[in-house]
Amino acid sequence: MWNIPFFPASSKPGRRDLLKQALGIGLSLGIAGTLLQSCETAPIASSLNFANWASAETATRNDIDKVLQLFESRNNVQVNNIAMPFDGVLAQLTELIHARIVLDVMELSGNWPFALAGIGALADLGPFVTRDWYQDSFPNSFSVGTYEGTLYAVPFSITPHGFWYNRKLMASAGLDPTRPPRTMDELNQAMTVFRAKLPATSYPLGLDTSVTEYALVGFWPWVWTFGGNPMVDNGDGNVSIDWTDAGTIAAFQWLQDAIRARWSPPNLAIKAEREMMAEEQIVFKLDGPYLNGILGSFNPAFSTSQQVNGTFSVTTTPLGPGVTQPVTCADIHNLAISSSSSNQELSWKLIDFLTTSREVITTFLIPEGGMLPYLSYNLNPRLYGRFYADPINQAFINAVIPTMRAPAYGPRYSTAALAIAAAIQDVAQGAAVKPRLLRLTEEVKALYA
Repeated sequence: MWNIPFFPASSKPGRRDLLKQALGIGLSLGIAGTLLQSCETAPIASSLNFANWASAETATRNDIDKVLQLFESRNNVQVNNIAMPFDGVLAQLTELIHARIVLDVMELSGNWPFALAGIGALADLGPFVTRDWYQDSFPNSFSVGTYEGTLYAVPFSITPHGFWYNRKLMASAGLDPTRPPRTMDELNQAMTVFRAKLPATSYPLGLDTSVTEYALVGFWPWVWTFGGNPMVDNGDGNVSIDWTDAGTIAAFQWLQDAIRARWSPPNLAIKAEREMMAEEQIVFKLDGPYLNGILGSFNPAFSTSQQVNGTFSVTTTPLGPGVTQPVTCADIHNLAISSSSSNQELSWKLIDFLTTSREVITTFLIPEGGMLPYLSYNLNPRLYGRFYADPINQAFINAVIPTMRAPAYGPRYSTAALAIAAAIQDVAQGAAVKPRLLRLTEEVKALYA
């Protein structure tokens, strides 16, 4: 297996840089190479390029490498394991695709299947997926990989954001650790109590205000719980856009008030907030089930699921005024195949291996922390249900996942998301809410024109 690191998230390579690096490490133009010679084994029958962020992250790199090596040995193939930093994946994939670099299999997230399908870069996976998988899946887990009626990406890990809270910190502040905030009023009251009792370096809540698409995944639940609905898919290829509806304005004003009141740290991205959560410097946070595994990478006191469950719990997003049902963003890690791959059968074989193999599930997916792509795998104790019997995973399966809602995903959404995230950051830093949202509405409308 070749491990191929791409540019770190802090760098901003141009198209020429990406193409030069791709060619320098042997990625193919147009058609993946075949019949490679290994110095240790017989000739390798074929090769695949697998672009993913799992190999770029310390917490998951070794585990994904192990399972890819197993796939290679079982199938006499070489996997060129292309590691990309999460925040740079879509931009780098797009550049490589335009440069005609074949990325046979891709790990995707959020809107990326729509962005890449919109430029014709993904293969139709409908012929590969059995009816049994559709019937044995979480709600909406296939819809977020379906664009204009065609399935372009299948679920790899189900990872919506739930409302995490530190029970020990709640008890130390005199709050009932068995009763987390159920409404926004209760959350605001609890944060007022915490701000008075926590050290200056600790905060009641973590809010990601970085200018990244992923920051919007964490902010959509707050917009929706205030009753906002600023982007609506009309079902005819068009999106209605109004970032100045009453609920959206209320959500942004709450964000600004939370930063001013020091309920949430300013100018912090999700990785730093996760580290603070692991050091018990943040009480509440919307985050995915993989936080279960991430906490231990920052703090050895949370190295096991039992240790995490001993301090933290998860519930649904607090209800805003006039809202009767909790809601969260449908955040799912997907797998897709390039439309230009010369070996889509082998590519699907890798996807099938990554989603069904016991070795992958026990070595990579369960330690990573997300829900497994087949619903029964999470529930049946004769399969893997025993790994998901703890309170946090049960909360995600039974309470959080049923509240998943997809934003108005589409080919232009990822570009719009950066404009929206910039507005989130501006408001967090003190910009007048309504004027900034008026400008945002015009910016997003221009992108969809």
